[in-house]
Amino acid sequence: MFHTLFTDERFKPDAIKIYPTLAVRGTELYDMWLRGLWKPYGLEELVELLAKVKAMVPPWVRIQRIQRDIPATVIEAGPKKSDLREIVRAYMASKGMRCRCIRCREVGHKMLKEGLLPDPEAVELVQHREEASGGLDIFLSYEDTSKDILIGYVRLRIPSELAHRPEIRSCRSALIRELHIYGPMVPVGSRRPDGWQHRGYGARLVEEAERIAREEFDAEKMFILSALGVKRYYARLGYRPEGPYVSKGLEKS
Repeated sequence: MFHTLFTDERFKPDAIKIYPTLAVRGTELYDMWLRGLWKPYGLEELVELLAKVKAMVPPWVRIQRIQRDIPATVIEAGPKKSDLREIVRAYMASKGMRCRCIRCREVGHKMLKEGLLPDPEAVELVQHREEASGGLDIFLSYEDTSKDILIGYVRLRIPSELAHRPEIRSCRSALIRELHIYGPMVPVGSRRPDGWQHRGYGARLVEEAERIAREEFDAEKMFILSALGVKRYYARLGYRPEGPYVSKGLEKS
């Protein structure tokens, strides 16, 4: 199932949550468990399975959560460990396995869990391309590839012909779906030695996305799905409100 999820272009999600099935009193699954019609994974079997799944996760996918936040006291059957992710992580380390999902490679987690810091001189631009949902998704990231540390990324979308928003259909368009720089939160206008925000990585990622859209796909306009709080940031990069997006014309040099 997970192999299909990551390779079939109908799917290819940006992020996933993995919730092992639990039997909780008052549910149909609980009744099935009582009647012997359903049996949960044992902890050892589940850890081995999750390790295999994490090992196959592409570097452009983020595993948001493993295990629901349900009190162990109400779980009648199924894994009760709230630190299941850490158990799987320790198991993978003991077997020489590694997960390359976004969360496991984020600079903040690498600093906290492994004591690893990126070398600013070793940070480079990395690109992954995936056909998905009839269009093309381009994952651009800044990484210290020698330590497998992710600083930040942008998700560039070349829409399919089925794109329905009038703004997208009005001309040859490209779309930035997400821009994210990791590490400790740094207030605007501030700097901190272990911080990676406000060092220009975001602007450079947007600039590279614009270049690819303009030069490789002849896009005339870039649209960005922008949260309200960062619209002023995009305004400094030349973007203006247009419908639910902010947009910018891509003039050829």
